[in-house]
Amino acid sequence: MDAAMARDVAHYSHHQQRDRRGEPMVEHVARVVAAVPPEARAVAWLHDVLEHSPTTTAELRRHGMTGVELDALDLLTRQAGESYELFILRISYAPGAAGRLARLIKLADLDDHLARPWEPGDPPYAWARRHIAVGRARVDYSSSRPSTRARATASERDDASSLR
Repeated sequence: MDAAMARDVAHYSHHQQRDRRGEPMVEHVARVVAAVPPEARAVAWLHDVLEHSPTTTAELRRHGMTGVELDALDLLTRQAGESYELFILRISYAPGAAGRLARLIKLADLDDHLARPWEPGDPPYAWARRHIAVGRARVDYSSSRPSTRARATASERDDASSLR
């Protein structure tokens, strides 16, 4: 999805919404967007939309959101009845491109929350950030490395080519 379209959807969806501190919700969203690379900005604009507005995935799909973006947005949306801890662990260890994208955006989201003074009732943002960072290191690093078998096969090919 185009980031400009996502920004428009976010402004429409969060129109007049306030966060728990009374600040406009879209200001938090804009700070998160500013903290992520360009390829993550469309999803960053929308990271709170499904949870905090009547906007649907069908609407987002009509506006051009891709399957990976929708999967990442689903990961970033806390489900009804889901504990905060389970929500964070679901993002932390989600596989694939959607998991990587969701972790990138959630880290920026948590950093924005942690930059504000703690207030009673706030979720455990520092705990969440540690788990997302560990998940990012474990899942993203291990998925970017070739498997042991693939490395052995490449090594075997190198050995075979040196015999020629």
